[in-house]
Amino acid sequence: MIRRSMVSGFFAVLLAGPGRGEDTLRKLVDALQQGGFIIYFRHGETGRVGADRPHAVMSDCSTQRNLNDVGRAQVARLGEDFRALRIPVGKVLSSEFCRCWQHAEAMFGKGGYTIDPRLSLPPSYPGVTDADRRRSNEDLRALLSEPPAAGTNTVLISHGNNILMLTGLHPNTQGEAFIFRPGNTKRVRNVLPEEWGRAR
Repeated sequence: MIRRSMVSGFFAVLLAGPGRGEDTLRKLVDALQQGGFIIYFRHGETGRVGADRPHAVMSDCSTQRNLNDVGRAQVARLGEDFRALRIPVGKVLSSEFCRCWQHAEAMFGKGGYTIDPRLSLPPSYPGVTDADRRRSNEDLRALLSEPPAAGTNTVLISHGNNILMLTGLHPNTQGEAFIFRPGNTKRVRNVLPEEWGRAR
């Protein structure tokens, strides 16, 4: 009962406003250490940004944008930060695009994630049809509604466009994370890739 009250207190602080101070970040990490959140990452740094969906072949990374050297170092550091901060992670799901599973693999290792096509860019991207938009939103809403296993957080690694279509908010920085409570598409907070290390 005491633990539940503590976690509820963390929620109240986190949802009180969009503060970006170190104290608020520390409280977020404290809450994440208890588990029960969904952490949605936009894939790590690729350098150039462009719509590769029209010609991307899922089995051929050469047809897609991939993590560059900066991105590989960035997400490897994210993995180190999560371990140092003792943030418990259960299920890790990734878009089938190479840059997303490369992110998952660099953070959590080979075999530490599952590819889930529901996190991939819609087939009609960038000119997303109404039908594809509805399907993407339904899929993502379902993933954000699934409670993590007790004492863990779920990590989703996907694209900026997918979360934008559902919530109207876009993670402008590659490697940025949006934090959600299960069943609620209102973002608790966003965390830039370099911010995790400040809480260590």
